[in-house]
Amino acid sequence: MWPRFGIKVGNSTFCIAHVKPSDTWPNVIANKQGDRVSQACLLWDGGDEIECGLTAQQKMATRPKQAVANCFQFLKSSEELTDDFLNIACKTIPCNYDKVKHTFKLNANAPSNNDDDVETVKEMSPFEVLVKLFECELELAKQYCSDASEKPVIVLSVPSYSSTRTRSLVTQAAEKAGFQVAQAVEEPTAAILAYGIGEESCNDDTTHILTIKCGGLFSHFALYEVKRGLYTKLDCFGPFAIGGEQITEELVKFICEDFQRKYKLDPNESRRSLAKIRTAATNCKHILTTLPSTQLYIDSLMDGIDFNAQMSRARFESLIQPVISNFMQTLGDAVQKMQQNFPQAKKIDTVVLLGATTQIPKLLSAISARFPDAEIHNSLAADEIVAVGCARQTLFLQNPDNQILEAFEECLCVAEEVVIWHGNSKDEMNSQKLLNPGDILPKTVILNIKLKESCSDSDVFQLRAGSQIKEVNIEKAASSIPEEEFVRLEAEIPKVINNSPVIRLRCI
Repeated sequence: MWPRFGIKVGNSTFCIAHVKPSDTWPNVIANKQGDRVSQACLLWDGGDEIECGLTAQQKMATRPKQAVANCFQFLKSSEELTDDFLNIACKTIPCNYDKVKHTFKLNANAPSNNDDDVETVKEMSPFEVLVKLFECELELAKQYCSDASEKPVIVLSVPSYSSTRTRSLVTQAAEKAGFQVAQAVEEPTAAILAYGIGEESCNDDTTHILTIKCGGLFSHFALYEVKRGLYTKLDCFGPFAIGGEQITEELVKFICEDFQRKYKLDPNESRRSLAKIRTAATNCKHILTTLPSTQLYIDSLMDGIDFNAQMSRARFESLIQPVISNFMQTLGDAVQKMQQNFPQAKKIDTVVLLGATTQIPKLLSAISARFPDAEIHNSLAADEIVAVGCARQTLFLQNPDNQILEAFEECLCVAEEVVIWHGNSKDEMNSQKLLNPGDILPKTVILNIKLKESCSDSDVFQLRAGSQIKEVNIEKAASSIPEEEFVRLEAEIPKVINNSPVIRLRCI
């Protein structure tokens, strides 16, 4: 069933990429407006029509009560939707939210037979909104499917902090829209897959990767260990309420204060004026990511008065400096905790950036300065990278109809470090590492073990797996190297039994 697709779904944006077996790289699909990333917005016209994407976002400024945005954060169980969470989340959506029914309430004015308009109300759950957004992505996917009756096979992404409930709801929404979900992967994992980090590694070198996500509403960080193509998530922190929305709000505050200073009118008093300002601020933010300056123009902002101002990147960066400082402080604290929990990751080898906000030059510069010795991966568009990684993952699927790995597909891994040394249990200072956590079995290891001087004639060796020490006797072969006070051992590790590796040792 080809082509296959990868979908990134978030609070702010959607992105879909497709890939074929013969492709060397997934291709991101542009929407009807020609944009490679779609806005996760929905607008109800008051009748039977529902618009999604950019057109919905553009109309949202004048019809906010009919629109839904940032719905992904509401995909939680009723226990997770606490009053504290809802009080904050409801500030990020344009329409009203029913905290009892947990539905969005869309209000529209429809013309009636008399001169008065009649207000109509439509209620939609976050799940229903997500289904509509997936249906828009399905239209794009169907253009690349030769058989219209087949359901497109997809791998989709979820944030690393998502609960099992959220993951299940996202999967069900995609399937109800008409997709066949083969797998759901975490966003940081998809980003690492997009760059193919560690896939070609054939030695025992370990790479520690830090993924930094800064999206529309939230940020989160994850630490990975990559060895022989095996990705192991060691730790993750988030979500933190730092993202593009906070940066946009700094611009909104500046425009409101500048307009009030010039014309003695306060845009904060008008919800429609604020919606116009937010749209202009968002566009300005994206333009200044690539250009040194732009014109901020808002038609009829308030009382028929237009707003017009020149915004340079330098001025923009000075406005958002508090947000950048807060982000870097949060990142620094998270990395410090990660390295305390996992001392082996004291050195970060690679940093992978995802989320459109990480493309802001000021933030990118701050991250590069924080990790001067790490390789920064940001060559792919940060708002497309997750969809590309999901699409690459579809290339490794054997049977998309079966999400559970069969027994013959299971990967045997070592859970704990294993070391070996010569002598008694107190001589561990001369130990050599035999296995690392995450090593894939079966495996054969050859080591030169230093002999304990006081008992060089002894055939007793010690094996420690995790916290357990086991004594083994190995007859030293004549072909070993006693003149250099070393003995050469071959360890064959074929499998794991009861979480403990089976180790066969012999002297060579």
